[in-house]
Amino acid sequence: MDIDVFVATPEDVILSKLEWSRMSGGSERQLLDVVGVLNSRGHGLDVGYIESWVDVLGVGPLWREALSRREVSGG
Repeated sequence: MDIDVFVATPEDVILSKLEWSRMSGGSERQLLDVVGVLNSRGHGLDVGYIESWVDVLGVGPLWREALSRREVSGG
């Protein structure tokens, strides 16, 4: 039996949560979720893909806010 399964990439989760934050007037919960994904998957993310969509979706300022809140490791 074949089953089709659709899985969202971390990049698409980030974009979706940024959109939800924008649509809800700046939801802090959604923004914190984005920061959480950045902190857990930051080095393996396709940032170019995300940045190709943030202006199209109108979430550029929220994206930059999330980036400013992420944990930056020294190594």
